[in-house]
Amino acid sequence: MPVIASAAALGIWGIVAHDAGAGWVQSIGALVAGALVVGTLAPAAFVARARCRVVVAPHDATAGLPATLEIWTSAPVELRPIDPPGPVTTAKGRGSSTLDVRPEHRGVVDRCTLTLASAAPFGILWWTRTVVLTLPHPLAVAPRVGVPERRARTGRSPANTPLAAPGRGDDPRGIRPYERGDRRTLVHWPATAHTGSLMVRESERPGPRTAVVDGRLPTDPSEAERQAEHVMAEVHALLRSGAHVELETVEPEGDVVAPVATLHAAGRRLALALPRVAAPRAHALERDAARARQEPWAEGPP
Repeated sequence: MPVIASAAALGIWGIVAHDAGAGWVQSIGALVAGALVVGTLAPAAFVARARCRVVVAPHDATAGLPATLEIWTSAPVELRPIDPPGPVTTAKGRGSSTLDVRPEHRGVVDRCTLTLASAAPFGILWWTRTVVLTLPHPLAVAPRVGVPERRARTGRSPANTPLAAPGRGDDPRGIRPYERGDRRTLVHWPATAHTGSLMVRESERPGPRTAVVDGRLPTDPSEAERQAEHVMAEVHALLRSGAHVELETVEPEGDVVAPVATLHAAGRRLALALPRVAAPRAHALERDAARARQEPWAEGPP
């Protein structure tokens, strides 16, 4: 519409200038025509020549929360994130600008789709161009923390990791000197008589209980997203209670059970997790590819 309106305005002005025959009318018409041409075509040149790239990106993010990217641009353009979506940011010129994106789902993001827009210099007409930028490294998007479900089982996990064995709290561990606040019932009289100073028994402290959380996800993306949120909530509740948490996820080599000490570590594991049926297939493809590399092609008889 701006181009059509500008062309119509120039046509009417040209008719008036031709009928009037006045030089000043033709001069003003030429100035207006030049401004309209520059205002409608210059933004296209700005957008076509603009270059941008992602120079800094975080390693981790959470679905629904902003992740800040640093974008280098060669011209003053407007950055409109499409995938992942986010608010519009204006780059002032050649240099770096920050851009917030909000991934909507868990997973791994390795590229960002933007729309470059410009209406410079007069703001008459906006021109746009869509670009796909590769991130410097993959961005692991953890799921949101949803409502916890009972997905944990207690007991020692099958993972080969050393776990603290729980104690009863009264198992003797050794003898040590008396400290202010120790109970009188802990005094060890034989050791006190032997050393000549007050000695007390030191008991074994109870170790943390172990809980294994099932983080294997279904193949349906929406159901997997919902289940991952429940797993995050369950891990969060167990960590707050002081439990030793191990998370079971599906990876290319199959089911893996490994400890997670923080909610951040659990979110990264779930961001990289595969559906239940994807791991065996990926493992089979990798095995077939390795076998094909090892077996040379058989040459036929001469």
